[in-house]
Amino acid sequence: MEKQSGLTRRAALALTVSAAGIIAAPAIVKANAPYKRTLNMQSLNSGEKLKITYWADGAYIDEARARINWFMRDLRTGETTPIHTALLDLLWEIDSLTPSNEPLYAMSGFRSASTNAWLAAHSDGVDPSSFHMRGMALDLTQDFSDPEMIYRVAKKLNKGGVGFYPVKHPFVHVDVGPPDTWVYPAHGRLDRAEQYDREQVEKQKG
Repeated sequence: MEKQSGLTRRAALALTVSAAGIIAAPAIVKANAPYKRTLNMQSLNSGEKLKITYWADGAYIDEARARINWFMRDLRTGETTPIHTALLDLLWEIDSLTPSNEPLYAMSGFRSASTNAWLAAHSDGVDPSSFHMRGMALDLTQDFSDPEMIYRVAKKLNKGGVGFYPVKHPFVHVDVGPPDTWVYPAHGRLDRAEQYDREQVEKQKG
């Protein structure tokens, strides 16, 4: 009888553990799967700070996106444009993969056509058809002691254009156009905007 009782206790224990596992599983899955995405950014030009959850429970948050659009506005003209959600996701993924706890320091987000033309006329390395004008690019840095870190992470992700600019104040350009990498004074491919437009047309055709 004792042997039977021991088996019964072990069986009961196994059932308890099994039931606990079934109960705990959803919590573990939820903990491992991101249910929200938050960006922590600071503008090096305006000094503005923004820490905001822009995506939660499978959907982008319109109010958060509007605040991000303003944060990434053209500081020269005050103009805004909708920042591409793919860029937001890329920034979130980059930040998740870097060891730094510092915010993403933004240098140049959206650019109006007039601002991009002015920059192209007064400095080297500015693409006349820059993805900045589409709300699809950001120049940024994070770890000032290792400014190339974001470049390495973004290059490995291979989800768009990535350029490293080892100038006096080093920064990294990331965009969600066709994949490409470069290190200044080299330039990204100048046909990428045209390639992107062709690909979008093909997608619409199905």
